[in-house]
Amino acid sequence: MAKLSKKKQDILIDEEKKRLLDIFNDIPDSKMKVAMNLIERVAFMKVTLEILEDDIKTRGPTYLFQNGSQKMKVENPSQKSYNTMINRFTTAHEKLLNLLPKENGEIVYVTREVTEEVDDFEKF
Repeated sequence: MAKLSKKKQDILIDEEKKRLLDIFNDIPDSKMKVAMNLIERVAFMKVTLEILEDDIKTRGPTYLFQNGSQKMKVENPSQKSYNTMINRFTTAHEKLLNLLPKENGEIVYVTREVTEEVDDFEKF
C-alpha cells in the first residue's frame, strides 16, 4: 500500500466503519454512543496501521542516518509510530469487543450471514 491520498484514506476508513457497524448493529442504544466513538477511532487506526506497515516493509524498521561524518542506524519513524499505535489499537479494539453481548462469559459474535443460516436450518 503506497502513500494514500486523504480521499482514499477516508474511503478505506468509511469501509472499515461500515464493517464494524454491521458487527455492532444489535447492541443496545445506551452502548451505541460509546461504540460509535470507538468504531471511528478503531477504523482510523486500522487504516493508519496498514499504511505504517507498508512503509516499514518498504524501508525497513531502521535506516542509516548520516550527520556530517557521523553515521548511525536509527529507528524508522513509521516503526516508532506503529509500535505506539498498535498498543492503543489493541486496547480500543478490546473495549469495543467488550460492548458486545456476552453468553456464558464469552462474547457472542453473530453476523447477518450466520443468523440467516441458522434461520434456514430452523425452517428445515
